[in-house]
Amino acid sequence: MNTKELILEEALKQFSQKGYDGTSMSDIAHPLGISKAALYKHFESKQQIFDEIIAQSEENYKDFFEKLTVHFPEHDEAEINAEDVEYYGKISAEGLSESVLTFVRFFMSDEYSRRVRRMFTISQFQSAELGAMYTRRYIDSMMGYDERIFKQLIKVGAIKKGDPKVLAAMFCGTVIMYMGIWDREPDRAKECEKAIREHVEQFFLMTSNGEK
Repeated sequence: MNTKELILEEALKQFSQKGYDGTSMSDIAHPLGISKAALYKHFESKQQIFDEIIAQSEENYKDFFEKLTVHFPEHDEAEINAEDVEYYGKISAEGLSESVLTFVRFFMSDEYSRRVRRMFTISQFQSAELGAMYTRRYIDSMMGYDERIFKQLIKVGAIKKGDPKVLAAMFCGTVIMYMGIWDREPDRAKECEKAIREHVEQFFLMTSNGEK
């Protein structure tokens, strides 16, 4: 790693422990054995470091979902990718639960993702802007995507008719709840994973229009 990468890594570690407001430039520089002056040679401010971490995490977030055959639209009003509709229209209960758990396991076990999530979790209470950013990333993006995919799956007859927004809340809410428990109490990981699998498969049975 070069110095800039080491700074970003240490900054994320500090932000995930203290939040944005609770972290100083000295907190970032000291563990690296460099002065604040040296830090400023690479970044103009703490905000610039934070912004770069956010941009980097957005790219990682997008890349990971692409591997799951989930294509988050660039804008809220954009149409759902037709490949996603076809994929989820043909998926089985077991396939859906495994897809969800692949997402969950990654975000719960990948150290980078854990630190980014914890950074947001702490910082959301320190700034209205960061709170809104947390909601967009970890709630609105997931529920918005699911609402639109459910709308299209209803349209093509893959699932029963219903309110897509309500279905998204039912589907995502439980997964998010168990992820929160898992995050706070890591020793309950297996219990939470089992509960998520059972929830997804039950949801599939309740909404499916037939055998897949």
